[in-house]
Amino acid sequence: MKVTKVLAAAALIAGGVAGCASTDEAMPAASPGHELHTFAPGWQRFFTLDWQAGQRSGRPILSGAVHSQYGATATRVQLLVEGLDDKGGVVSQRVIWLGDSIEPYETAYFNVAVAPAANYRVSIFAYDWGGRASGV
Repeated sequence: MKVTKVLAAAALIAGGVAGCASTDEAMPAASPGHELHTFAPGWQRFFTLDWQAGQRSGRPILSGAVHSQYGATATRVQLLVEGLDDKGGVVSQRVIWLGDSIEPYETAYFNVAVAPAANYRVSIFAYDWGGRASGV
């Protein structure tokens, strides 16, 4: 009985991890009311974002930088990249991991493939502070 519960829990965890894996393709926007939103309200106090749309091999990409404005190491930083229509409505969303930690007052760079859209929006989706348990 105990082994069955452990195996069932392991299968659920493995399925959840596989479901969270990132791909190179932007996901279409969820139905209204099911869009992704930042888990980190107020992130603008700690980070600034610079980015620009471009192309690589004829496909749209966003290239940019996340600048830390805070005196602690940011870890597990994720960005929410959204494609917008000409009226500002969300047409695609994608969460990407930045990769390495961002040291205090340092910069991390990103390049991400996106779905074609009239405009884009990039925000901090989630992060944590290294050595502290009070992150997002």
